[in-house]
Amino acid sequence: MDTDKPVFHIRSVQEILAPFANMQVSLSRHMRNKLSTVPLDIIRLVDVLQMLAGQELAAERVFEDDKGDNLYREDEHLKNNYVQIAANGQGDALLMNRMDGIFSFFDHNLTQPKVTALFIDFWQFLQLADLIHQYEEWVDQIKIFEEIDLPRQLESCLRMLHPDLPEHYPFAFV
Repeated sequence: MDTDKPVFHIRSVQEILAPFANMQVSLSRHMRNKLSTVPLDIIRLVDVLQMLAGQELAAERVFEDDKGDNLYREDEHLKNNYVQIAANGQGDALLMNRMDGIFSFFDHNLTQPKVTALFIDFWQFLQLADLIHQYEEWVDQIKIFEEIDLPRQLESCLRMLHPDLPEHYPFAFV
């Protein structure tokens, strides 16, 4: 096996979303008119969130509607400043800051700080989830984990999304 060849690549958002395109929810004319004054990226974000609701891009990366009954809402600051985009099924969540769109990880077991900034926006979050998915596929395929230094290669890709992402990412890749 060629250990020098990169096994991961950061795909474009369009490539990542292509398999979900046939599930896209069309916005009603009323909703389109209501959003016509909102910047295009926000409209695109709303469309993508509707398309991905309930979908799992990678293990423990399930997109879900923020219904207001999530654990992070017990903290008034978090409730007022963040919206949940995805969850891992264990009470932890990936939150997007309402003001700047930057993602943070909410760990339901922590008391302070309750969130860890990941320094990435929604589109980079999609790329992160896709990289994790690629990692999971490789782990399932290789017989000897040490054949390829997957964690090092993944860390390199994470640094392309943001230089500090590997240090702030809440899970280890072993």
